[in-house]
Amino acid sequence: MKLWIDTDGGVDDALALACAFASPRIELAGISTVFGNVAPRKAARNAALVQSFFPPPHVSIRVGAVAPLTGSWRDAHLIHGEDGLGGASAGHALGYEVGHVHEDGPELCARQIAAYARQAGQDDAIICIGPLTNLAIALRLDPEAFDNLDRIICMGGALNIPPSRRGTVEFNFGSDLEAVRGVLAAAPRLTVMPLDTCRQVVLRRARLAAIAERSGSPLTRFLQRAHNHYMDRYRASDGIDGCYPHDALAIAALAEPGVFTFQTLALELAGDASFPGLLRQSLQGRPVQIATAANQRAALDWIEACISTPASH
Repeated sequence: MKLWIDTDGGVDDALALACAFASPRIELAGISTVFGNVAPRKAARNAALVQSFFPPPHVSIRVGAVAPLTGSWRDAHLIHGEDGLGGASAGHALGYEVGHVHEDGPELCARQIAAYARQAGQDDAIICIGPLTNLAIALRLDPEAFDNLDRIICMGGALNIPPSRRGTVEFNFGSDLEAVRGVLAAAPRLTVMPLDTCRQVVLRRARLAAIAERSGSPLTRFLQRAHNHYMDRYRASDGIDGCYPHDALAIAALAEPGVFTFQTLALELAGDASFPGLLRQSLQGRPVQIATAANQRAALDWIEACISTPASH
């Protein structure tokens, strides 16, 4: 199956991209970037760096929206580091970007996403692991282009507010609520991987270290280094010596859907100012498939199998 990924360039995005590149079930067809964890140009650099760990052919990386449809945004460098990768980009020559990163801007990037969707087969998909701005613009520009896709998967939103997150925001959906409304209203065959389900899976620091030790590959050592700062932040906020691999779970929802329990619910934004991005069931909402449970062991085994796959640097 072919896949287009829209990413905002953080640590869990890097893990998700690595899983997508490595999965034998996925053929990555394109990558676009959006503001979020870091600025979209920096997110493109990060995507190109992850791609460099894998042999050609390499895909184009399109730089998209720099801001939400309405309002402003704040990056997540405190969690992901100034480079979005916990400092792990240091020491890598920038040649990995050449010929792959295209500074399209919001409209051209959205048209590239729509063009991919229009040519897609019935097994092909789009996965958004950042704010939904690029997808929302693409749906506005060419809504019929998405009719042939097997599914659109978005990591974001929540049905319940995790206790440690009260008074904050669900980052991906909360960063552009207007885009979320547009996607919920127009995206066909939409699947949501919400924050509260993602938090059922914890990737422990010790497990990632063991994977890197056994594999010894440049990719796993890079991922281990990138996750150190990220996991430090989760130890401080949630008391876990690890992290929730949110974005990789969105990839797993496509490649290994049996890892999850899904329900079809009519959903809309709850409008709860205390936790922007919260979803609720509504008679006015469109039916959406949403992951409500995850098998932690199966999810982590899948991630490990992906990133342990030999890759060249």
